[in-house]
Amino acid sequence: MLGSCPAFPANAVFNTRIDGLPAHASSSAWIAAIGATRALHADWGSNDNPAASDYYGIPMNLLAASNPQTDWPAISFTADGAPDESDCAIANGSGGHDLIRDCTSRPAASLRFPMPRDAVIALEGGTCNDPGTCGDRHVLVVEQGACRLWESFYTYKVAGQWSAYSTAAWDLNSNAMRPAGWTSGDAAGLPIAPLLARASEASTGEIAHALRVTFRDAVLANTYAWPARHRAGNSAGSIPFGALLRLKASFAIPANWTPQAKALATAMQRYGLYVADIGSDLYVQGDPSAAWSSSTVPQIQTLRMSDFEFVELGRITGDSRFDGNSYAASW
Repeated sequence: MLGSCPAFPANAVFNTRIDGLPAHASSSAWIAAIGATRALHADWGSNDNPAASDYYGIPMNLLAASNPQTDWPAISFTADGAPDESDCAIANGSGGHDLIRDCTSRPAASLRFPMPRDAVIALEGGTCNDPGTCGDRHVLVVEQGACRLWESFYTYKVAGQWSAYSTAAWDLNSNAMRPAGWTSGDAAGLPIAPLLARASEASTGEIAHALRVTFRDAVLANTYAWPARHRAGNSAGSIPFGALLRLKASFAIPANWTPQAKALATAMQRYGLYVADIGSDLYVQGDPSAAWSSSTVPQIQTLRMSDFEFVELGRITGDSRFDGNSYAASW
């Protein structure tokens, strides 16, 4: 769940167990290209003060169905951005906002995005607001009333005006995918929020969905595979965006690990990690939260690439009921 909304239907690929699927034929070669001794990095921190220097991770904003804490401000795009592959909102005249695909299809002055108000917004990078130094600065927003997920990339507010490189939205009650070839908040065109490691969820002892992982450009191919929708970088590597990594079933999760670490490792075995973006090798993204146990990160970071394998999704994509424009992975 993302607040009161489902993180896509139960049969979406991100919520589907893949521990019974075979290893990919190129798994060994891909692991070798990355480096078998490469350690997993938990890409989040335990300080949830956005003004702190060690505020680290991707937070999520949950807009209440009533008093939603947004004024639907105008959104513009950077000069090198992708408004033609982005989603925006347009006032519908009834007090609400409709989602539109391709933000170049409407007058620029009419484009809106549900940025939470300054007093409550949570952004990657916290209070840092310098486009030259603050990095990707994703904003993730769940409109709980409509159960729509909104995400933006390279998001800054300068002179009172919000701008982004790209914006994307999904209906969380639907398996419908965004158009093929379109970017999102990440290079693979995937949603970010449903694939984050979240402390509140890990603390329950069970994570019933996949996670997201990044690798360096040199090992990634300039191609994508379902459920990804976009490619980026160069063609020197061979791992497509959207490839699925899995912690091997043979890895015995230590009994002395925290419930959070056990939940993370079990999710990696059952649901896997989707290659979502260009970054550092084997970086797994999560939210900044004081609820993370001080032992969880050191424990999970003992995992190495040799503990993982890539997965073949042919049993899903080869099924006669498969629809390449849907996240559905079981029927």
